[in-house]
Formats: sequence, C-alpha cells, structure tokens
Amino acid sequence: MRMTFGVDEVTTDASQKNCEQWDSLRHLTLASELEEAFDLELEPEEIAEMTDFARVVAMLKSKL
Repeated sequence: MRMTFGVDEVTTDASQKNCEQWDSLRHLTLASELEEAFDLELEPEEIAEMTDFARVVAMLKSKL
C-alpha cells in the first residue's frame, strides 16, 4: 500500500476517506498488485469492498 499510494507510512486506520492518494486508479492498481503478490484473483465486488486497511487485510485473509 505504501508503494501504490506513494506514501512513507500506511496506518491501520487508512481508508479511502482519509488517504488523499487513495483514488480510484490507485485502488485498482492496489488490487492488481495484491493479486500478483499473493497469487490470487479478486472479484470486482471484492475489490469494491476494500475501502480501508482493515477490509484489505480481511479480504486477503479470506482468500489465503
């Protein structure tokens, strides 16, 4: 997430609402990078649900 959003730190409270860099393009980039890094496939609905740090982690845990 740090690399995708181009920030030094991502806190556990990071979300689309409080992270200015978390725009729609970077959201899709994040999903793509996660799919590649963890060798998994995310459905469009799952990608749409990943709106904050906790949901990203939960989604990854559910897929692994």
